[in-house]
Amino acid sequence: MNRKSKRLPIMLTVGGFFALFPAASNGQNVRLNDTSDWWSMNNEHFHGRDVKPQDKDLDARNFQIAGVSVNDGFEKIAAKFGRAKIVERGDASFGRSQVCYVSADDSAKVHLIFEGAEGEESYFYLFVGGADWKGSSLCVKSNLVSLNLRTPAGLGLGITPAEMKAILGPPDLVAGDRVIYSRVVERKATPQQFERSRKEYPEILSDKRAHEKFDHFPVGMSIEAKFQGAKLIYLLVSKTAEE
Repeated sequence: MNRKSKRLPIMLTVGGFFALFPAASNGQNVRLNDTSDWWSMNNEHFHGRDVKPQDKDLDARNFQIAGVSVNDGFEKIAAKFGRAKIVERGDASFGRSQVCYVSADDSAKVHLIFEGAEGEESYFYLFVGGADWKGSSLCVKSNLVSLNLRTPAGLGLGITPAEMKAILGPPDLVAGDRVIYSRVVERKATPQQFERSRKEYPEILSDKRAHEKFDHFPVGMSIEAKFQGAKLIYLLVSKTAEE
């Protein structure tokens, strides 16, 4: 999916941008009006690829890192990695909030960044090297962030394209040094999710129409990797909320 078309018509309203990084009045949030965060898929200048999403699920272990899920809220992230400033950038469809962690070992500067975007989408980015950006000085050092950091499924820096394929299966797009997986799958709503979606819908629906509309909901998943010398140097993982 490209940057402009990846938004999904999800009726669930808990998660993503507002639940991941709630507004803070204690000075925890910092507003930066710039687009130097080159690594962010929500950057106005990010060059996304037009990939038709496949209806093939991906293992949930690909969306966890160091015991934290991509859809977990800021408090759980902070409890695991330490409290960091929430950096806010962009607005409207490009609005994004970010918390950044960097390896304590300065010999290999590895970054792990969690991001909430407008709507239901949450992200984490794991990369080594790359250009500096405004706000990088706000990254908090963590012993949990290193070249050896992996998702439970085995995704991480330094793996080869063949190892990534063994974990995720055939990619949906290979473009030069970029490998992309783009998926949208249908999930069956729990009774609680069904009732919440129906209650929040602005119109009164018949039981039949409500079940047609809310019994299932789409979940978008995206994984993108960049390689250098056949070794992964950048990993983007995204998933829409399911709660």
